[in-house]
Amino acid sequence: MPAATANHTVISAGQFTVTLTHSLYNDGTPTTIGGFKLEGQMVQEQQAVESSKIVPLANGGTITITNNNDSGTLTFAVTKQTGLQDMVKAALALRRAGDSVGGTIAITQEINGKSETETYYKATVKSVPKQLIQGNDAPDYQVVWNYAYSLTTEQSGD
Repeated sequence: MPAATANHTVISAGQFTVTLTHSLYNDGTPTTIGGFKLEGQMVQEQQAVESSKIVPLANGGTITITNNNDSGTLTFAVTKQTGLQDMVKAALALRRAGDSVGGTIAITQEINGKSETETYYKATVKSVPKQLIQGNDAPDYQVVWNYAYSLTTEQSGD
């Protein structure tokens, strides 16, 4: 009976939302982004600065330096869409605008009946390809954003 006491998680594939809010896009109105393929990785977060660094000393000892820097990058694998939900279109528009403001990107996912939202602040476009052409499939555009910090909020499904 070990399986009955094990920790089990239920996540519905693809059931998440990405909302972009930026004063220079869609008049600052929160915009739900689309174009995520069900198969494959959709979003990846990567911290910008390592949380810990070890400095080796000549005598064999070490100095460990830690920090609480929360900045990083978000990489979205998306396909081009029509309308405002197209992240490629949004990122290209913000890149052309010369963004000096930054926006927010909120990612909400349902896990075990609870809603968890990670909101990324001061989000700016790091890179976005203008054109990808692929054969018998919709190409994955890797749209990369930098962010300054993020906050997590949870809401019970009850």
